[in-house]
Amino acid sequence: MSRSYEQTCFIARSLDVLGERWTLLIVRELALGPRRYGDLLSALPGMGTSLLAARLKHLEQHDVLRRTTLPGPGRVAAYELTDRGHALMPVLAGLAEWGAGLGDPPPGYTDRAAWSVVAMHLTATDQAARFDTLTELVVGDETLWLQGDGERVRVETGPAPLTPGLRLICEKETFYALAKGQVAVDDAVASGRLVVEGEPDTARLFFELFRLPDGHRTTSP
Repeated sequence: MSRSYEQTCFIARSLDVLGERWTLLIVRELALGPRRYGDLLSALPGMGTSLLAARLKHLEQHDVLRRTTLPGPGRVAAYELTDRGHALMPVLAGLAEWGAGLGDPPPGYTDRAAWSVVAMHLTATDQAARFDTLTELVVGDETLWLQGDGERVRVETGPAPLTPGLRLICEKETFYALAKGQVAVDDAVASGRLVVEGEPDTARLFFELFRLPDGHRTTSP
């Protein structure tokens, strides 16, 4: 049984569902598209299998996620976000913006480029949804793809489902520098740190639209 604050406050009731350790990180992983149980377990180092099963069941009961079947042979079972789960994306975006203000993490922390891509996706402006070029990112040993459809940006792990219009290949250090605006696309290409397969202008536009949050964004009251 999950613990409850037993308050009528909407914030408290939300935390009854989402406030337990690992819960929002499961939502973060599913922001990258449908995932198999084993994929989730691998992406959440330190989380035991029984705890993951309990958290998935809890989120399923509260209509945050649902079971689905991946396309292809074998009808592989997986989990995906529901509409109520996708409604949490602004919450994750706010946490990404706030967390960026904490500065660099201590050495030795687990680091995945996919987590930065999630932050870049969630904190991008509405213009990013019009970035309709199918883009494949090969960052170190990770591969992801994304594409806008005019209303939202779809991001998933793995190779692009079709031939991408833009393919960016680099190591994590270079990718982070590009996403923070610390190095220009042309300079990264000239130095051999970035390979662009596609139009250079599209690569430049990608890093204009998708940036890592810097933790200093302010809003007017």
